[in-house]
Amino acid sequence: MVLIALALGWFAGLVPVAAWSAPWWVGAAWVVAALPAVVVSGARTRWRLAAAVIVMALLGGWRLDHALDAGPPAVAAFTGEDATVTGTVVSEPDPGAISTSYELRLDELAVNGTVVRDAGVVRVTLHQYAAFLPGDRLRLTGEIDTPPVFDGFDYRSYLRQRGIWATMLFPRFELLGAGDRGFARDIVRARLALDRSLQRSLPEPEASLAAGIAFGRDGNLSQESKEAFNRSGLRHLVAVSGSNVSLVAAITLALAIPLIGRRRAWIPAALTIGVYLLAAGFSPSVVRAGVMAGIYLVGGVAGRPQSGLPALGAALILMTFVQPANTLDVGFQLSMAATAGLLTFAPWLSYVFERWTLKSRVPVPRWVTQVSALSVAASLSTAPIMWASFGELSLVSPAANLVVEPVFVVAFWTSLIAAVLGAWSDHLGWMAGIAAYYPLAFIGGVASNAASLPFASVSPGRGSAGAALAVSVPLLLAGAVAYRYVPPVTQAPPFTERRRQLANRLLLAGAGGCIGIVAIPLTILPARGPGQLRVDFLDVGQGDAILVTTPHGRQVLVDGGPSGIRLARELGEVLPHWDRSLDVVVLTHPQEDHMGGLPGIAGRMTIGTTYTSGRTNGTLTFAAFEDRFARREVLAAGGRFTIDEVVFEALWPPPEFEPRQLNDASVVLRVSYGAVAFLLAGDIEAAAQLEMMSTADVSGAILKVPHHGSKTSAPEFLSAVRPPVAVVQVGADNRFGHPHAETLEALASSRVYRTDQRGRVTVSTDGRSITVATER
Repeated sequence: MVLIALALGWFAGLVPVAAWSAPWWVGAAWVVAALPAVVVSGARTRWRLAAAVIVMALLGGWRLDHALDAGPPAVAAFTGEDATVTGTVVSEPDPGAISTSYELRLDELAVNGTVVRDAGVVRVTLHQYAAFLPGDRLRLTGEIDTPPVFDGFDYRSYLRQRGIWATMLFPRFELLGAGDRGFARDIVRARLALDRSLQRSLPEPEASLAAGIAFGRDGNLSQESKEAFNRSGLRHLVAVSGSNVSLVAAITLALAIPLIGRRRAWIPAALTIGVYLLAAGFSPSVVRAGVMAGIYLVGGVAGRPQSGLPALGAALILMTFVQPANTLDVGFQLSMAATAGLLTFAPWLSYVFERWTLKSRVPVPRWVTQVSALSVAASLSTAPIMWASFGELSLVSPAANLVVEPVFVVAFWTSLIAAVLGAWSDHLGWMAGIAAYYPLAFIGGVASNAASLPFASVSPGRGSAGAALAVSVPLLLAGAVAYRYVPPVTQAPPFTERRRQLANRLLLAGAGGCIGIVAIPLTILPARGPGQLRVDFLDVGQGDAILVTTPHGRQVLVDGGPSGIRLARELGEVLPHWDRSLDVVVLTHPQEDHMGGLPGIAGRMTIGTTYTSGRTNGTLTFAAFEDRFARREVLAAGGRFTIDEVVFEALWPPPEFEPRQLNDASVVLRVSYGAVAFLLAGDIEAAAQLEMMSTADVSGAILKVPHHGSKTSAPEFLSAVRPPVAVVQVGADNRFGHPHAETLEALASSRVYRTDQRGRVTVSTDGRSITVATER
């Protein structure tokens, strides 16, 4: 009780400084004002405790106020300036769609002859294939920027809480030297190896979901997936947080108790925490999450979860004293609140749910009531913080968590096993990936479907700190009551216990049967292919990527769009989840909007034959392409190959053609099956189009419109093709204004499909007729 009171005093000191930048003594004044209600007796020990609480409030407020007064680092004074900086990478890579970001500790900053040493930390956004590790030393040249504030997200404040006051966007960079081996560097290297292993073993989005669940690397999840997890209240599953790890440990404990007894159930729960800490990399947030989970586990093993509350109070004091910025970290706040809710509310909620189910005629396994209690307790205790921080509250969170949490434990272990085995052997990783796919797909499906409900969440807007604190007071009082009293032990009659055991067996048998019904036909029986030619014009933004699937299921990928992760997501939507190979890859020409995704996909899939135009360029992307596609063949006009009676014929460029620009050197493919043909025209422009028309038959083909529908196409070419269907692969709101009105007007007699409007476009044919389907 004493430690809890001291922690509450410390907390009272932190709140006004963090929420309103109030003077450091305001929290102590709150405690003094509350003394008449708290100290109801004249006992000397009670007054001594009250005095100690006041002192803790003063110390907490002073510690945070002192930390916030430290001021910005030197680099903040040079925003808007062009600078040359040298520094050391201090973070693991954070992937984006076409970028990778790092945190760089600046050893030296030079601006207009002024040199500043130890200038602070800057967040740097580099090329998507710029690969570095902690300890690497870089030289960067570019503009130093102030972090932006986005609509709905204060990115500037988020970075400042991490001690970062400046950013650099795509500066020129040079590696000065690799870092020395060390624990942090080796941990990041191991985490990246596990991440790559999952990418080889699983399709997207399941690979990114597995990385988020197994070791907290959720950077490759799409924005749509993140929003679905937010609306459904499942976001904590893919984040490094105390609530996440505590829930995993708690559910493991709840599931293990009926199997191996309470005395031994702590072993798999503790093993889960330890494995997660190791896989997630021992960063401060990971260690913090492990501490929270350990606190809950101690209370759960003792049979009285509330007994972990003093340890949680001690953790609050220690973590915010050593790192005061934790106070402003939403992740830390959610971890603390969720763990406190699990310790105080979950036992009573479990008791209430147990009483309800004992009255039910339908047997409900005990673990269902325990998992329900854990989910509701975590959701209830974190609701004020979610409201104040994000302005959105999920109404389906308790139900979604109830459905997902038992499967989540399975997904955690199967994902981790797939990552480890895949790092050792691609084949073993593929086999483990098939097992991991189903729980991962189930979790993603629940998140997506729950988020799509009209009442999934409410968005009242962000609550003020005062409003959130006012809502929290009743929860604190309820938590105090729940801590003080232990819920009665409920004992089900023997007949009910037998019915529960039967229900458990039926649930397990039913789950196994469902998995068998779905998995066996898909993964053991041979794949027959679609039975017809299918051409998917993938929605990869401002770029081209086309997947041709033959009637017997062999695949040819033509170009890869600008982004490795976006290409992987699109392929994950159209390929069977067990298929981690491409028979042929064709790069029409080496420009970012056609080539950018290919090096990334080479790390995920086994590639057969690779064809290129033979042209090169000096970009980092092309260097990565050359490295990962070492065996390449040149495809020029007259070249052809046949797969499953589908003929791929190169119409352009001629073998000795010398283009003035790379666009005109694009490989143009005519793909024929029966009486139906597709003309995949790359980016060739008017002069090349007219010359090609003189040597090749281009008429009547389904057309991939050249160069994203720009006005560089010759009207005579479009008239000669006369496509029944024309597909324009183009990014939404692109800065080039593609497609241009002149081109669309020339295609007025064709059915035109644009990926920016319709998403992925799929054209299927049996060799006689065609059908067109779109994503939206």
